[in-house]
Amino acid sequence: CVSCICKKDATPAGVMISHAHIKGEWMFSYRYMNMANRGMQQNGSTISNEYIYNQYLFSSDRMSMQMHMLMAMYGVSKKITLMTMLTYKQSSMNMIAPEGSTHIHNGVVMGSMVHEMKTKGFGDISLTALYSILNTEKHHLLFSGGLSIPTGSVQTKGDAESMYVNTRYPYMMQQGSGTWDVKPGLTYTFKGDKVMASSQLFSTIRTGYNQVGYKLGNELTFNNWVAYQWTSWLSTSLRGEVIHTGSIKGNDSSLYAYTEPSANTANYGGTTAMLYGGVNTFFLTNNKIGIEAGLPVYQKSNGIQASVYANINLVYSIVF
Repeated sequence: CVSCICKKDATPAGVMISHAHIKGEWMFSYRYMNMANRGMQQNGSTISNEYIYNQYLFSSDRMSMQMHMLMAMYGVSKKITLMTMLTYKQSSMNMIAPEGSTHIHNGVVMGSMVHEMKTKGFGDISLTALYSILNTEKHHLLFSGGLSIPTGSVQTKGDAESMYVNTRYPYMMQQGSGTWDVKPGLTYTFKGDKVMASSQLFSTIRTGYNQVGYKLGNELTFNNWVAYQWTSWLSTSLRGEVIHTGSIKGNDSSLYAYTEPSANTANYGGTTAMLYGGVNTFFLTNNKIGIEAGLPVYQKSNGIQASVYANINLVYSIVF
């Protein structure tokens, strides 16, 4: 049965799209992603905070981004499945100044300091239509056409305790892109008796500049994974992912680019390759809990950026 792929879905926790749904079938899921960054790099090479202080007032040695996602999918017909997703994003970045430096904060002269920037809020909402080009018992080929609606803020400012007092935080600390983004993709999935495998090419295309005066770089993602169904209630997976991100165009004129690296548009974009291992458990026929952990195997950034340390994905889904 073609719909069995949804009932015992060995898709890794970090993959959003792998198959369509039969007519009248619903799937709801909660997803959680936690990405941790440690240390800094420039064009693929590790650099020290002391090196960064030659160009910037502050550096960063620790960063994290957590995202909560609610997703719903519905099979409209044999060929078409609709999907929507709501996100909530929390970001933090540890900022440090060199020993012996002085800074004016709220009118007070301070010595060397450590400061943590934190932002949180709802992100952009995405709407996606999946079209089944091929949908047999073993082979599934999908075209996906998505639209990201700019509901996430690009105007988040620092409070009185922040180093960005009443000023917009840098680009990566905002909740959304501020632009209408088009997200086309092509996904092939094979489903055997025990083995499930997939290849996916997915992109995000920014259609214009946001109200602040910039647009984030376009993204291209290449995903390959294989999973094995050990028992009726357990599967494991191995996944490789390569993400290439373009540079930011334009800039936020309210930011001083040399306060710290994330305030400079020259320090965005690059290529990262991750390797993930995952486990899924199935219960009550149509429920799934999955976890996936990943480590970087290749990173080459544009300019100075935080190094990816690890990434964890969690999912709970139900089909009915």
